[in-house]
Amino acid sequence: MDVTIRAAASDADLERVLAVRNTMEADKLSLAGLRAERAGSDAELDLLAEADGRDVGAGSVAWGAIGAEQGNAYIFAWVLPEYRHQGIGGTIIDRLIAFCRDRGMRQMSTLVYDHEVDAIAFLERRGLQRDGGGQLGKLDLAGSPTDRGVGPIAGVELVSAAGRTDLERQHYELHKVTRHEVPTLAHDPMPSFEAWRDVGAADKGYLADLSIYAIEDDRLVGALDIFDAGDGAVFIGLIAVHPDARRRGIARLMKVELERRARAAGRTRIETFNDGTNDRIRGLNQSLGYVYNPPYVSLRGPLPAPRGVAAEP
Repeated sequence: MDVTIRAAASDADLERVLAVRNTMEADKLSLAGLRAERAGSDAELDLLAEADGRDVGAGSVAWGAIGAEQGNAYIFAWVLPEYRHQGIGGTIIDRLIAFCRDRGMRQMSTLVYDHEVDAIAFLERRGLQRDGGGQLGKLDLAGSPTDRGVGPIAGVELVSAAGRTDLERQHYELHKVTRHEVPTLAHDPMPSFEAWRDVGAADKGYLADLSIYAIEDDRLVGALDIFDAGDGAVFIGLIAVHPDARRRGIARLMKVELERRARAAGRTRIETFNDGTNDRIRGLNQSLGYVYNPPYVSLRGPLPAPRGVAAEP
């Protein structure tokens, strides 16, 4: 079989990449959604595999300031089921790895549905190790608002991040306190303030007007970071509540306020990704009507050597 793998060079090519991806992913991504997802990207590559006159596979990699600082890139490859076990996926991954290596990246991460046992085994043979997992969840905002029955918390004020830029350093320090609690982030050191701040720039998709601060006695005790996901959707980047302010309903209060503000802004959907071990936040979201996709396994490790080449000792 004659297979051609080339870089996507136009919007039409990217649409074809997404068409392959969307045949195998529960969450369907549009070109607008991809552009929103890539708003914070510093480097990216999308590949399209063609055979027998049809698109049979695709792959992508992208990273932003934090990924560049930590040397980690998220790599994905998709091959239509009837074309698997013919080396197409491995060749796509090799091309993406070479792109990363040429730009100084040192390790890769990826997500694979937990039922894709062959794909997981292939990646483990390439040296990646399981590193937890998680699920994508969505809240559809169509229809009339639902009374969540959540009242204010005495002494806690909710404001938009756009209105309290003076709390930016406190926001960073709150992430320093809570970041290690997310297993897929716990391996990496806290990014520098400069890299963290770069991700939160308006031109990188951060929506300060919809991002929420919970303030008590002029101290930041909670933060909910919101990003544009395209097609009317928003994405929860991270929710953090300071350990000494927990068990008071602050996370629920921020989630309910986000829903209200997102509806008022004409948004149609809220999206989130929850680590596989975070049953408390998943339970909170499900109680608010979030629906979850099938679970992913997260895999991570040093950038593999090209197939047929021994890894460095």
